[in-house]
Amino acid sequence: MVDIIDQIAQAAKAGNVKLTNELKTHLYSFTPCVNVDKYRRYEQITAFTGLAVLDFDKIDNAADFKEFIFDEYKEIIAAWLSPSKKGVKAFVKIPVVETIQEFHQFYAGITDEFEIYSGFDPTPKNAVLLLFIAYDFDLLTRDDAKTWDRKGKPIEPPIQVAPSPIIRSDDTSKIIIKMIDTGIDKITDMGHPQVRALSFAIGGYVANNYIGQFDALAYLNYKIANNSYLRKGIAGYCKTAQTMITHGMNYPLHLEGRDG
Repeated sequence: MVDIIDQIAQAAKAGNVKLTNELKTHLYSFTPCVNVDKYRRYEQITAFTGLAVLDFDKIDNAADFKEFIFDEYKEIIAAWLSPSKKGVKAFVKIPVVETIQEFHQFYAGITDEFEIYSGFDPTPKNAVLLLFIAYDFDLLTRDDAKTWDRKGKPIEPPIQVAPSPIIRSDDTSKIIIKMIDTGIDKITDMGHPQVRALSFAIGGYVANNYIGQFDALAYLNYKIANNSYLRKGIAGYCKTAQTMITHGMNYPLHLEGRDG
């Protein structure tokens, strides 16, 4: 793990984002804010831990900033450098809540305070977001942290931000649509690898005319626009979907029991 983290730091220093993200997939990861049953989904949360995660990314003075926020905010239990060494992570002590709505309220209060700082990433408002393991020999910790007691009003995106496209309704198209639903609905982080893999497979089914290329891309774009994680980078994810569908069409896939 230490060797992989060192490689991540070197890749980040060289500006190699692709390698940095690929190396992160080899790290252990955790859900520090919640305990879950079988799957990392909101409906599978069994308990909240009283922790919220702070994430600051792509900052040049990460070590100094870590010292600053730890000294400035007594609600921070621990602060450390991210695996890339270009960011800072921290645990904030919050009340042990009982609902995801209350967790979002406390995180909205955290966002109101910390969004003034460069590099602040609000993504950890997603309570089931993975946190990658890291090491920092200068880890800052305290045993007597205060409890963060400020709530805010979460800014929730509308349930639907794009109209559903009209897709042909034959049996094979319905099967592919179900695949897209299942593949996109489970994405809560690390979007690009999952969108790439799903779109590549869908391209293989397009090649066998189980669904039209336009229909497949239109529905993928619709699902991306309505996924709470992916919608923050709609243009990039939709471009990835288009590219990988086209690429996947060179590798036809068959549905079991169906003629291709």
